[in-house]
Amino acid sequence: MRSAERTTGRRARAFSCAAGYKRGVRLELRDVAVTYVLAFAGTAILGAIGSYGGPAVGGTVGGLLGDLAGAGTALLFFGLALAWSRRRGGGPRHFGIDLGGVIEPSEQELADTHGRGRGLGAALWAALPSAGREIGFALLVALIVFPPFVVGFWLWHGPGHPWRWSPPPDLATFALAQIVMVALPEEAFFRGWVQTRLQDARPPTRTLLGARIDPGALVVQSVLFALVHLAAEPRLDELATFFPGLLFGWVRARRDGIGAALVLHALSNLLAEILVRGWLL
Repeated sequence: MRSAERTTGRRARAFSCAAGYKRGVRLELRDVAVTYVLAFAGTAILGAIGSYGGPAVGGTVGGLLGDLAGAGTALLFFGLALAWSRRRGGGPRHFGIDLGGVIEPSEQELADTHGRGRGLGAALWAALPSAGREIGFALLVALIVFPPFVVGFWLWHGPGHPWRWSPPPDLATFALAQIVMVALPEEAFFRGWVQTRLQDARPPTRTLLGARIDPGALVVQSVLFALVHLAAEPRLDELATFFPGLLFGWVRARRDGIGAALVLHALSNLLAEILVRGWLL
């Protein structure tokens, strides 16, 4: 009799655990779906404003409209990632978007400052060593990946003249915009929020070059990344962003945060712009 009761109890506990797990997975996938729909719709609307509204108005006002649309998209991505990371699953640190403690102080830091945390200047100073390591890792990956990319770019496009140095008019401003307005919000949302939330549903089971990953999560976040680029600019070549999305996802998993991924993302955009201007314009 007691044996039967113990068996029944174990089955009940197993069923309860399985039901709880399924509810958790449904919640995590629903979180990704809801936030992605918001990001996709917002990107499509703001992209239309920037692509069609700006040229239609023309002049300074049209340029300002395009800039505001770009800033709105950046705020949308970063705001969704930050807000939902605080709403679910451990806060920005769990999702790798705490930026070395700038966004969210560590428990030790809160204890040392009696719950107040550091000021922004002190937090930025404390994050410098971590930032240096992330930049170094991004540069190492770039040294490996960029040379074959340049060769592939040349073979694919077959430029009709030798490459020439023709950077954007204000290279420093362009590079800063790529970091702050493009790479940071996109990495926070796709590699920080989406990829991590997917891996909360399906914990990593494999190791790829030192990174613990779930292949499904890696591929899905990259597909969503490519599709949102298509929403911003409805051209099929935007789907090619699927491939760098895989690389950025691996870097995020390897470094356990988005720091190196956002640096590599910005460097990749800068390289692509320089190649286009040097060979195709």
